[in-house]
Amino acid sequence: MAGEKEMAGVDFSTLPEGCISHVLSLTSPLDACRAAMVSPVFRSAEASDTVWERFLPSDIAGILARAVDRVQYSSKRDLFFRLCGDPILIDDRKMSFFLDRMTGRKCYLLSARLLTIVWGDTPSYWRWIDDPNSRFSEVAELLDVCWLEIRGQLDTKELSPHTKYVAYLVFNLTEATRGLEHPSQETSVKVGAQVSSHTTCLQTIEDALAIRPRRLRPRRWIGLGFGPRLRRTFIEPPVLEPPEQATPATVSTTNIVLPRKREDDWMEIELGQFDTDCGDVGEVDMSFMEVKGGFWKSGLIVQGIEIRPTN
Repeated sequence: MAGEKEMAGVDFSTLPEGCISHVLSLTSPLDACRAAMVSPVFRSAEASDTVWERFLPSDIAGILARAVDRVQYSSKRDLFFRLCGDPILIDDRKMSFFLDRMTGRKCYLLSARLLTIVWGDTPSYWRWIDDPNSRFSEVAELLDVCWLEIRGQLDTKELSPHTKYVAYLVFNLTEATRGLEHPSQETSVKVGAQVSSHTTCLQTIEDALAIRPRRLRPRRWIGLGFGPRLRRTFIEPPVLEPPEQATPATVSTTNIVLPRKREDDWMEIELGQFDTDCGDVGEVDMSFMEVKGGFWKSGLIVQGIEIRPTN
């Protein structure tokens, strides 16, 4: 009890600012920001480069040297939040780098150009287009394939140590999307002995029905009356919904990973997870594919694969 009373009477604001900064550097970016609300002394200590240099990756200088455009900042704190709120393009604009705001862990978005897309260079199957909402100058649009396979790799040395990561396919769907609701796709993330896989579905049955164009019967002419000169009248046939057997409405989505909307108006779907604390080194291999159904697919726009820490 006596010890508790002594601790209750301690005024940490009387400690030297350098000491407070050192203590804050041992916490997390979130905790440091919370501490800055305690008093002006803590606010001043929190703004110190001593704090935010600890939260920045140890190889941040090398990463900034790979940036396409020079990154300007006034302090280490300013640099941290600059990298959290505005990803930078590196490696000839083929990769995007940013920091996780809560932890300061490194995150990457690999552009579609860095991925291995089967038939990706065949114009009748895929095409490369500009998209103003993309971080990169080009995205890949699926025109028509029955063999859908996308793979990506990243050296684990690029990532933060002792961190659990998740890989996501970042994509959008066009109004002409078809064949992505069934059969489901298979994903995999591998690094060393670690393997994580999912069964996914980019397009739900409800979405497929919402954008699938209605099927029309061909126009036909019907002759009315008698005699050599028949009055030809055009009969507009009724609009028909897709036949029930063409819609796999009975397919269950149990245990199937579905996509979700991102703040940047793109969609993402989880490919798998891995941990950089397991001693595994080398490449992390990520894949997304549907190659067993034999159905033709179209209308997928791929921006890339994003790797970021789990929440």
